[in-house]
Amino acid sequence: MPSERFTFRPLRASDKDAVLAISAKVWDGDDYLPSSFDSWVDDGEGIFNGCFVGDKLVGCGRVGFVAPGHAWLEGLRKDLDSGVSGVGRALCLEGLRYLSGVPGLRSIRFSTYVQSAQSIALNEAIGFRRVGTYTIKSKRLPGEPSPGEDAGGYVARAATDREAAFRRLESSYPFDGFRIESWKAYPLPDSAALRPDDVLIEVSSPARPSAASVLGSLDPLKAQGNVVAFFAEDQRAAKVAFLAFEEAVRSAGYSYIEAVVPRSGSLLATLDACGYASWETEDDFLLYEWPTDRLGRLSEVAAG
Repeated sequence: MPSERFTFRPLRASDKDAVLAISAKVWDGDDYLPSSFDSWVDDGEGIFNGCFVGDKLVGCGRVGFVAPGHAWLEGLRKDLDSGVSGVGRALCLEGLRYLSGVPGLRSIRFSTYVQSAQSIALNEAIGFRRVGTYTIKSKRLPGEPSPGEDAGGYVARAATDREAAFRRLESSYPFDGFRIESWKAYPLPDSAALRPDDVLIEVSSPARPSAASVLGSLDPLKAQGNVVAFFAEDQRAAKVAFLAFEEAVRSAGYSYIEAVVPRSGSLLATLDACGYASWETEDDFLLYEWPTDRLGRLSEVAAG
């Protein structure tokens, strides 16, 4: 279908049922979009677009901002039963057109799962280039806390001097310019690396005042915990730190935790030892970026 047959407009609260019907057909019905819909519709800093053929909603996509001047594309969905082609490309181009009018734009990024072949091919054809590869590992907490192993003299507690604790963590963890959580990459230093509502656990022993640390967040939108960064001098200290973070997640009423980490040092092995598992494969979280200087040549991209 030619792209000119599509029309676009910001989605409204009245579109929710149609959007949820589309969302129910992806990720085996376990999509995050339903929990995000209301906040995206109400967000005045970006745009949550619907793609229509006549009056029928055939797809949607959001342009938001993870920091001032740093755009983030997400929520790109197509009605799998619509029989319409070109929806994803049209929505992506419409998002870029919106961004061409945003002053002070510094970056345009999105993330995708390695198995999302259509999304990868679509966006690479438009001009997005991969700038980072990470691994997702997750853990489903049991109904009751598991009995911990012998702590070996290690004690976990919430960091009292959070700034000092974070500086120690920052010197050991490869942030590589981003704080990554909940499938978003927040650019540093334009967004805060340590946030007031973060959970920051430190582990110590009489012989080791800083043996391990876990920085995490609690995400009420997705009802989960996120591991943002960590380090440990040994696996026993790591297990003590992660158990403490998991208890904080459980206390918040959540039972699922996700970590997105680079392939660096012993990070993946540490997560494995603490009971976190890959989904289907490692190196499965892909970060893409579109060069902002191409916004002035968007008509050429659209014609390509």
